[in-house]
Amino acid sequence: MKSTVTAAVAMLTAALLAAAPSISHAQESSTRLTRAQVRQELTDLASVGYQAGGGEDPTYPSKVQDAMQRLAAKRAAESAYGAGVSGSSQTGAARPAAQ
Repeated sequence: MKSTVTAAVAMLTAALLAAAPSISHAQESSTRLTRAQVRQELTDLASVGYQAGGGEDPTYPSKVQDAMQRLAAKRAAESAYGAGVSGSSQTGAARPAAQ
């Protein structure tokens, strides 16, 4: 009985170890950025006022998050099609005009 359990654990361990490199590699490739992509992102952030390389700046996280929000708003404004829409709309049957 003990040898059966030991063999099963060994087989399970071997299967997991054999599958681990392919699983971890598949996850890495989707999250990795190229050097050109990182440079482009820094350029885009600089276009909305972010200055990289502040050294030991304790407000770094909030500054970069603010810049990312401004960049997202800028991209949304640039990709919008047509004029902005404001106001409200109503649904239902039309009322006859008062006479």
